[in-house]
Amino acid sequence: MEGSIVSRIQLPRTTEMRVAVHETNPRMRRRLREPMDTQTPFGQLIITIARRKWFLLAMVVFGGAFAGLVGFSRPAVFEATTQVIVDSSMRTAPDGTGGQDMLDTSIDNHLTMLLSQGHLRRVVAALRKTEADQQADVGGSVAQGSAPEAPTEKRSFAANLLDRILPHGSDDAAELKTLRRGLRVGQELRSRVITVGFSDKDPVRAALVANTFARVYVDDLARNSQTADRAELASIVAALPTVQSDLAEATDRLEEYRLSHGTVDQGAADNAARETADLNQQLALSKADLTTTESRLQKIQDLQKSGASPAALADVIGSPALADLLAHPADNTAGNDPAGAINREIEQGIARIAAEASTYRAQIAALETRKNVLEAVVTDTAGRLSGMRALEPKVTILTQRYNELLTRQQDLSRRIASPSSGVSIISTAWPPRNPKSLSPVYLIPPGMVVFGLIGGILVLLGNRLDQTLRGEAETETALGFPCLGLLPKVSRPSARRLQQLVLGQQQSIYSRAAMSLLVNATPLQARGRPSQVVLVTSSDQSDGKTELAWSLALAATRLGGRVLFIDFDRHDARLTSDFVSEFSILKPHRSFGDYAKGRCDLEGVISSMPEIGVDFMAAPALSDDLLKLLFTMDAPRQFMDRLGSVYSLVVLNGPPGLGGPESRLLAGWADSVLFAVRWAKTPRNVARGVLELLQPEEPGSVPVGTVLTQVNLKQHAAYHFGDGGDLLLVGA
Repeated sequence: MEGSIVSRIQLPRTTEMRVAVHETNPRMRRRLREPMDTQTPFGQLIITIARRKWFLLAMVVFGGAFAGLVGFSRPAVFEATTQVIVDSSMRTAPDGTGGQDMLDTSIDNHLTMLLSQGHLRRVVAALRKTEADQQADVGGSVAQGSAPEAPTEKRSFAANLLDRILPHGSDDAAELKTLRRGLRVGQELRSRVITVGFSDKDPVRAALVANTFARVYVDDLARNSQTADRAELASIVAALPTVQSDLAEATDRLEEYRLSHGTVDQGAADNAARETADLNQQLALSKADLTTTESRLQKIQDLQKSGASPAALADVIGSPALADLLAHPADNTAGNDPAGAINREIEQGIARIAAEASTYRAQIAALETRKNVLEAVVTDTAGRLSGMRALEPKVTILTQRYNELLTRQQDLSRRIASPSSGVSIISTAWPPRNPKSLSPVYLIPPGMVVFGLIGGILVLLGNRLDQTLRGEAETETALGFPCLGLLPKVSRPSARRLQQLVLGQQQSIYSRAAMSLLVNATPLQARGRPSQVVLVTSSDQSDGKTELAWSLALAATRLGGRVLFIDFDRHDARLTSDFVSEFSILKPHRSFGDYAKGRCDLEGVISSMPEIGVDFMAAPALSDDLLKLLFTMDAPRQFMDRLGSVYSLVVLNGPPGLGGPESRLLAGWADSVLFAVRWAKTPRNVARGVLELLQPEEPGSVPVGTVLTQVNLKQHAAYHFGDGGDLLLVGA
């Protein structure tokens, strides 16, 4: 049928423990499908998202609406800014880089002080003072008879300001935290400008706080600078009399020295020193000439003693006339005595040299006399100058110190009169017109994206944590038993509706699914008997077990044989009671319990439903112990053989497996067992546990197959399993 010829696609699911695959019983028509991963993870993701597209769309719409609602519910925030500039009077290093470093350090200091706790507290105090002034103004206007126009209490602007910025009753820490939250202080690029900004819902209030913040800082710096200048001025005023007294004393001592030692002409002393230096130079030259002259005289005397020739004496004397006479004696003598002429010329040369020596001696004596006089003058002048030079530097230093103190006093007096803070306000804050906060419209796309991602995560997480079963291949892999097919979901199932779907509408999806299950569940021959005994059970009563059992019974009537429906479920009696009331000729007064206890025969227990061609055996009464009845019943095999001789199909509507071991005992009566698993409802671990108890691992055990019940075919098709559910929709 449809479910037997379809390739299966395994549903993406969480990793679970490996399930032992039961060996296929030859009497069961369906073999276990091999797990197949025909889809890539990306394909599985696309299928999962497409299946939950409406949920994701709802999350996206909700996210956009929520973001827009939050954006419109929050008031716009305005930021007002004021700017201050730092003075550039910085000393520059020799390399030209110290000025920028000092400027950066100064700006960092200002930024640190602006954000300090002390400054924030002073700003809070200034705002409170503004509030008090506003309240005083309001009180004065009321005292003059200007009553408020409305009976409600009017508060000052500053009071409303502090109510919003500084909540009433909060401590200082909370107030400072609130003020700091809306504050922004920073340097504009690499300039000397510092921007102070404050954000608030009221633009006027934001401008007031920003201006107050900058004004308090500038005023505080100016006040501190003025206080320091006053302290320095006081110290200067206290030091001036002492310096003045020391200067007067030093001046008096200098004048007294000058009067006692006379006035010293520094220029005359310098001239005497220069003249002494010149005399020393002349004296040295004269002594050198005298030494040379005396050496010549001594050499001449030595030559005369040794009897040297006149020519040798002429060379020492150096007289040109003597040299000419020696060269031409006849021409240069008037008489006949040339030797006498030469001697006379030699004596004259010697006398001339002796005269030069005397001249040099007289010159040296005069120079030495003048030198001694000048040295005495220089010594006396130096003695008098040494005393003056010891007194004059002190007078000069004290005079310079006194003048510096007077200049500093004048500068401090001028600075105190007009104090400077080192920073100045260059731009005051005005109430801004455009809000700083982002428009609520721009929050909608991010909200849609965020909630869309959240929805996708929820979908993937839910799909990952889902432990229920939906596909046939998935059911076989998870439970280890063959899945024989599925049964579509019927809204408000009743006896008449099932009869119409299975027998009245034989080409309906439900009828074809029921017939496919019947053919797959009933082997051609079972234990040598032509009849078939099928036990229908489940883990819980809400798994659609009774609906499956009646659908099999109705489908079997289409094959022409007699069908018996034996009810062993005493709790899920609504649908069975509806069949009895709709189609039974006589209401059954006996049950399987009466037959098991021997109170009646088999014909007295079975009631007929001729309209649908099904015979019915009622469940034991609630007072009867079904487990005891099944355990103590005599010859259950003979009982089933007797039923098999009459009916071609016997459907046992067994109790749920979680209720007790009754279903396990009934499995020994049946030729095959159908285990109902509710689609997307039954937990796989519960179904697996009940199935393991239902069929122990032993040779010759009853074949067990699973059936997916109450399947929503439209949702099932969204998973793209490609199993019998998809074929049912294609053939519809």
